[in-house]
Amino acid sequence: MTIHDEPDRGAEQAPVQPALGSADREVVDEALEELHAERGPVDRRPLGCVLTLPAFLALLVVPVLDRRFGLPSVVATSLIVGGVVVLVFGLTIWFTAGGFVRRHVATAAEAALRALETWSPEEGDRTEALRAATLLMLNAHATHGATTSLAFDPTEARRRLGRALPLVKAVERHLVAKGVVHPVFVESAGTGASGGCARGAGTPQDETP
Repeated sequence: MTIHDEPDRGAEQAPVQPALGSADREVVDEALEELHAERGPVDRRPLGCVLTLPAFLALLVVPVLDRRFGLPSVVATSLIVGGVVVLVFGLTIWFTAGGFVRRHVATAAEAALRALETWSPEEGDRTEALRAATLLMLNAHATHGATTSLAFDPTEARRRLGRALPLVKAVERHLVAKGVVHPVFVESAGTGASGGCARGAGTPQDETP
């Protein structure tokens, strides 16, 4: 007599997450194309680096050349003053440019969160919710220079999203599958845990709390 193992009826089963239908995916893909077509703020930190390094080197080299070859005082003074101006300008760009990018991304993410936290699955416009969810996920990360960070606190965002969270997760899974965003609310296949991952600024644009 063969004894068959009975399934563990008491074991909890993971809830089935809703998937997007074909019409929903079309809305998300259309919103994705529109957002990619928009010209967001450009990260100018590389320009700051390009200006800063030569100016710094010039300030080091000009005094050496002056002592060795006896540069005219007007030339030496002009080079030093010019180097100082370019150095200050480059450092200003380097330290401030990232803030413009982050503020732009954070503002877009906040607008999406405000739209979604008042959305009702029964009475709300599903198309607008899908577009807002796409906007949220594409602005979940801000990349400036070599730094990437989350534009919002995922825990607080979960609370604010409320009943819209399943829809946002469905949109996120679709965008993750397309390779345009990294996980924020859903579990990452690589780590098995949810959380922010770095995303390039050029792809649909890293702050991990």
